[in-house]
Amino acid sequence: MTKDAETKIALHEMTSREISSALEHNFDTVIVMVGSIEQHGPHLPIGTDTFAADELALRMAHKLGNALVAPTIRPGCSDHHMCFAGTISLRPQVLLEILRDYCRSLAAHGFKKVVLASSHGGNFAPLETFAPVLVREFPQLRIVHYGDMRGFMDVWRKAVSDLGLETEKAGGHACLGETSEMLRLKPELVRKDLFEPGFIGSTKGLTSKILRDGIEVVTKNGVLGDPREATSEIGEALLEAMATHLSDWAKKELQA
Repeated sequence: MTKDAETKIALHEMTSREISSALEHNFDTVIVMVGSIEQHGPHLPIGTDTFAADELALRMAHKLGNALVAPTIRPGCSDHHMCFAGTISLRPQVLLEILRDYCRSLAAHGFKKVVLASSHGGNFAPLETFAPVLVREFPQLRIVHYGDMRGFMDVWRKAVSDLGLETEKAGGHACLGETSEMLRLKPELVRKDLFEPGFIGSTKGLTSKILRDGIEVVTKNGVLGDPREATSEIGEALLEAMATHLSDWAKKELQA
């Protein structure tokens, strides 16, 4: 690879020749993240989860060392947010078909390992169902997927607590944490004048209710937590903690 090509790890920023060269140099792992296009309260853009997914994938790839990053699947399974304007939700079967085509294309070009993960809670259950299907259909690929939503949120809460912050304010949606991440990644898209608290309290046990009945049964403004103390420094710490957790998991899974 040329020196310039070595600095590129996102497939959509690379030329076909650069990708072929990377494969020849054992960059045979590709990270596929599933994000979402859904409401994030009055102050964050509907692409919040996708911006986070893009960043987590890049950080994971750097930490893995021999991985490239596929374009994030931007809409996810977000029916529980459809009561808010702008949300675009894929049917689970459509997501499976997209994942099939990703795997088919990546395998055809010589990639050997695919890491599937999500930045949006609503994608965890579909991925848990679909990953075994993909493993059976693409035996030429080593496909691993991150399916531990509870573990993901536990790491999130610990990172928040380690910063000396109240975990209830980082409820996981348009909250202190996600708002801080957006202040780090896309500050120009954050409407600081529209910060307002939503549901504040433990979200444990509420996830199934939200997924079943819609987030509006818990919070009228679409916020789980309180964004008002968000900072880009908090966002950087959370992004790094989550990327480290995901990359450590991926290393173990790929070596198993």
